[in-house]
Amino acid sequence: MHCQQILFGGSADNGYARLLGPYNEDGTVRSRVTLLEGPPFARELAAIKDRYHTVSFDNVFRNQMLVVSPRRATVSLPTPPQTPSTDYATAAGQTPLPPSSSTPQTSVANKQTTTSAVLFNEAGERVDPPLSFTSKDFVAVKGRRLCNPFHLLGKCSFLEKFGNCHHDHGASLSDKQLVALRAVARLTSCRRGRACRDAECLCGHQ
Repeated sequence: MHCQQILFGGSADNGYARLLGPYNEDGTVRSRVTLLEGPPFARELAAIKDRYHTVSFDNVFRNQMLVVSPRRATVSLPTPPQTPSTDYATAAGQTPLPPSSSTPQTSVANKQTTTSAVLFNEAGERVDPPLSFTSKDFVAVKGRRLCNPFHLLGKCSFLEKFGNCHHDHGASLSDKQLVALRAVARLTSCRRGRACRDAECLCGHQ
């Protein structure tokens, strides 16, 4: 609600066209999004760019794509690492995880979904592994006032310390909703950034 304008720089990646897809017909959202053109718009983005504001800053940003060499991920604990994808737009648009076979219960926290290992790149910087979720689930979960620690970690410090939390601790979420909620939690940047070593930290570190 506080966001006035998004300057969206991803012109060379077709995957972002699928992320923007749900908002192509929403004039309120589109008026707050400006597509930044560095390299020429990829084919799918070029097809929708006229629906959004577009801008380019030739004296600030490159007009050609960088050649990116994938970094090797390592882990702090002896758990097999999940190598992060360099294409986060594609990762965000992948098919969601299959739902759990367990039956959700009302008014209890979901099972803990935090991995026991923290991923790092070869420079020792924390890396957030990609998540597989749909934009529909992301928008639906983001529109609710859910308590991220309660649903993702099974605990809430506000509830423990003060006996009250203004966010929703209600019905359990499905597995695919939990993945989408984790993506929503990453919208908040971690204050420690890539130096964070807290395995329970839900914020974004990219």
